[in-house]
Amino acid sequence: MRLGFLVDTDDRIAYGARGSAQDAVLAMEGMIAEAVAAEQAGFHTLAVPDRHGIADCAFPGPEQLLTVLARETERVAIGSFTLVSTLTHPLKVAEQLAVVDQLSRGRLFVTASRGFLPSFWDQFGAPQDHLLGRYTEALALWRAAMPGERFDFHGRYWDTTNGLLAPPPYQPGGWPIWGGGNVSPAAIARAADLGDAWTCDNGPLDLATWNRHVGVYRERAEALGKRPYVVLLRDAWVADTNEQAMAEFGGHLLKEVRFYLRKGTYAHHPGFTEPDDATVENLFDHVVVGDPQRCRDQIERFRTEFGVDQVILRPRFPGGPDRTRVLEQIARLGAEVVRPVQERFPAPDHPAVPIGARW
Repeated sequence: MRLGFLVDTDDRIAYGARGSAQDAVLAMEGMIAEAVAAEQAGFHTLAVPDRHGIADCAFPGPEQLLTVLARETERVAIGSFTLVSTLTHPLKVAEQLAVVDQLSRGRLFVTASRGFLPSFWDQFGAPQDHLLGRYTEALALWRAAMPGERFDFHGRYWDTTNGLLAPPPYQPGGWPIWGGGNVSPAAIARAADLGDAWTCDNGPLDLATWNRHVGVYRERAEALGKRPYVVLLRDAWVADTNEQAMAEFGGHLLKEVRFYLRKGTYAHHPGFTEPDDATVENLFDHVVVGDPQRCRDQIERFRTEFGVDQVILRPRFPGGPDRTRVLEQIARLGAEVVRPVQERFPAPDHPAVPIGARW
């Protein structure tokens, strides 16, 4: 099984709370330190979100941080989780991603989505109509560009004449694409149509609902002759006891889950639709939080009961915990959770894994 780490690019403690330009440097350096520590701790994957127009976001967009991590890390897979592909011309984005793929010697993957926050499109004056068409056409343009030859692309939303992706991708045929989309069966099936994996958010999971959703993806992938690959984001914190872990992490967790419940983006549990549905107690079953054995058991449960191929862990939200605690968590998660799970369940080889990070 593969285990990843999400580097949250918002940091209200180091940057946003004070808001000075100098504090942005502290936040950036801290995020890079988290990523380097996660590789040293044994994580297979580093994932970076896409954020814009937020006062406490030190790395707007995943491309900048991924470029740094391409040089600061050596063997871990690096990629977006997720990249909003409807904000700007896809060939401009592809140029930046190709640089990351080259610098990392083929360790890049890209989770791509159409997005769901209007503030992102407002930030760039991007059209907010026909977003699905813009998204699917952007990925089609990427595919046309990845051979590294001159090409023309004349779509309904994006246009390129005599275009060239330079540098070309390091990986033959281009970087793996992971599909976003959690809310509707059509979006879930689309992940199989457009990419090599299906990525799932950190929301609560109901097994019956999950089986219906993941079944849509698996059926479509297999019909296309693809091997399914399921990636699950889970919030994580390890402590000496379950009670201590929830006491230290539960307040941060609750704020985050309620934020996304207000946005209506969680779809895998019918009992969680409104912010008040979430409590520290009833979230416990849906996170990788507790003593080391409980954290390992949860990951194994997601593997065996839910059929997940990779779990990406997140121990920090924009509002905390503070980075000193998080760096301690990374080391402890690595020693007491990640490495023992890796020893028990070897990492699968799959086209969704970048060629430079298949270990």
